[in-house]
Amino acid sequence: MNSARARILIVVGIVIAAFNLRPGVTGLSPLLDAMGAEIPLSAAFLAIIGMLPPLLYGLSGFLTPRLYSRFSGLSLTTAAMVMVAVGLGVRAVTDSPALFLGLSVLALLGMGIGNVVLPPLVKSYFPDRVALMSTVHVGLLQFGTFIPPLVAVPLATGVGWRGSLLVWAGFGVVGVVCWIIIRLIRPAPSAEVAAAVVGGSELARLMRSKRAWALMTMTGLTSFNNFILFTWLPSLLTRAGFDAAFAGAMLALVTAIPLVLGFVLPALAQKMTSAYAIVAGFCISLAVGYIGLWLLPTAAPVLWTVLLGIGISTFPLALTLITLRARDAESAASLSGFVQGGGYLLACTGPLIFAFLVQSFDAMWPAFAVVLVSVAVKFLVSHAACRPGAI
Repeated sequence: MNSARARILIVVGIVIAAFNLRPGVTGLSPLLDAMGAEIPLSAAFLAIIGMLPPLLYGLSGFLTPRLYSRFSGLSLTTAAMVMVAVGLGVRAVTDSPALFLGLSVLALLGMGIGNVVLPPLVKSYFPDRVALMSTVHVGLLQFGTFIPPLVAVPLATGVGWRGSLLVWAGFGVVGVVCWIIIRLIRPAPSAEVAAAVVGGSELARLMRSKRAWALMTMTGLTSFNNFILFTWLPSLLTRAGFDAAFAGAMLALVTAIPLVLGFVLPALAQKMTSAYAIVAGFCISLAVGYIGLWLLPTAAPVLWTVLLGIGISTFPLALTLITLRARDAESAASLSGFVQGGGYLLACTGPLIFAFLVQSFDAMWPAFAVVLVSVAVKFLVSHAACRPGAI
C-alpha cells in the first residue's frame, strides 16, 4: 500500500478508535435508573461503577507504555478495540451486577490502553501534522462522549436499556475490524516510537519535573470533575425535580461543550506561548456552574450545564499539551502514560468521595465544597502546567 493510502487508513483508524473510548461510560449513567428497576443495584455498585473509569484509565496509563516494549502500537490498539467490543457487548446481556462490573473492567481497560496509545500514534505517523491530528483525535473522543447520553434514554425507550448499551458495543466491533485490517497491512510510521516505559530512569526523570507533576495534576483534577459530572449530573437534576430525559440531555450538553472547543483548542494551544489564560477562564466557569447547580438548580439548569461544560473543556487542551510538550515521538508515550496514569488515579477518587458525601449527609454543601476546592487547586497548578517548552 502506498504512503498516501496508508496515512488515510491510519486517520480512519484513529477516528474510530477515539470515538470508542467514551461511549461505554457516558452511555451508561442515564440508564442506571432503568437498569436498577430490572437488576437490584446497591449503593456500593453505584459508587464502584463511577470510580472504575478513571481508576482503570490510570492503571492503563502505567501499564500501556510497558507493553510498548513487547508489542507495537498497532497491536495494542487492535487489542484495545477487542476488549471494548467484548466487554460492552457481554455486559449488556448479563443479569449479574458483579459480572457487569467485571466486564466493565475489561472494556475500560481497553479504553484506557487506547487513551495512552493514540497520542504516540499521532506523533509517530503524523509528526508534521500534530496539531491537526490532535484536533481529530480529541474531537472524535469528545464526540464519542457527547452522543451516547443524548440518545441513551430515547434508544432505551425503543429497544430497552440492554439494546441501548449494545449499540456502543456495535461501534466497538467496527473498531475491531478496522484495526485488524491496519494490523495486517502494517503501514510504516513516519517516525519510530521506541519503547518508552514509565519506569526506571524515565519515571525518575518525570518525577523530578515540576511541570510534569503540574500537568498531571491539572489533567487529573479535570478528570476528577469530569467523572463526577458523568456519574452524578443526571441524578442531581432528577433530585431537583427534572425528568430522566431532560437530565440525559443535560449530560449530553455538558459533554458537547468540550466537543466543540476540542476542535479549536489544539491549534490554539500550538499558537499560544501559554494556555494558562484559557485554563483560568475554564476554572472560573466551572466554579460558577457548580455554585449554580448547588444553590439554584431549578433557576437556570441549562446555564449551569453550559458553564460546567466550558469548565471541563480543559481535558482536550490537556491531551493536546501532552503531545505538544513531549520532546519527541519516543517520549510521547512516556509522558502520556505518566500524566494520564497519575491523573486518572487522582480522578478515580472523585466519584467515590462525591458519592460518600452525598449519601452520608442530608445537606449537599460537603460534596460541593470538595469540587470547589478541587477547582481552586487546579487553578493554582495550571500556570506551571501550561508553560512553554519541552518536558
